[in-house]
Amino acid sequence: MTFIKTISTFLITLSIVTTAFGQESKQKTKILLIGIIHFETPHLDAHELKTDDFLAPKRQQELEELTGILKRTNADKVMIEKPFNQQKVFDSLYNAYLQNKYTLTVSEREQIGFRLAKKLNLKHINCVDIFYGMTHDSLVAVTAQKKNQMYLLKELGTTANNLKLEFDDVVKRNSITEILKYINKKELLQKNLSLYLKYYAKIGAGENYIGAEAVSDWYLRNLAIYSNVITQIDANDKYVILIFGQGHIPILKHLLQNNDDFEVVEVNSVLK
Repeated sequence: MTFIKTISTFLITLSIVTTAFGQESKQKTKILLIGIIHFETPHLDAHELKTDDFLAPKRQQELEELTGILKRTNADKVMIEKPFNQQKVFDSLYNAYLQNKYTLTVSEREQIGFRLAKKLNLKHINCVDIFYGMTHDSLVAVTAQKKNQMYLLKELGTTANNLKLEFDDVVKRNSITEILKYINKKELLQKNLSLYLKYYAKIGAGENYIGAEAVSDWYLRNLAIYSNVITQIDANDKYVILIFGQGHIPILKHLLQNNDDFEVVEVNSVLK
């Protein structure tokens, strides 16, 4: 009888503990990932878009409209593609902007990021980028030449150029809000990531795997960015907006979708 009573007490206790844990489950933080083109054309990418004048009055009005829509999210944080180790620099610039002592540069980090954060009455903007060089890139062409795989790089270049032309046409014909809706569509995100997965990964396969290692460089950078993102989000943050180059979004989205602390918000559900 004592044994049965002990088991019964244990099961009741376990039920209470399990119920308590269920009640304390954390609410997921919503995170909106906005893939963007670089307004200032920084000349860092092999295949980059030559953008138009985002300081022109028409574009400035479009930026006001865009950030007005995004303000409705009541986001707790805005995160931008600036180096984590330069946070103090951008804190200073953002604080000067809040005091009307700083004119925004053409960069989308400021034109969208700073502008939106100010509309949300945020005292701080989060820098989450970190740069890892593509250290294996120089060996990719060498290996492709040696293994008769130059056709892969040629196909990659053609595909990337066609994607760039598609983006260029969209930029010329649409408002900034419509541009973002277009380039954040699932198929466009997949097209960008496929440049690495469809072509690079094949180079040197079965031997030195230099193409796979080059792809891993890109994944490493995005994993590090992801680490910066999740460590700067507090338990009380209900909604976060991340503004980053469109090419980063597929990997960041995958990582965040598989972290049960977060609910990824689709761009087109916000920019209707």
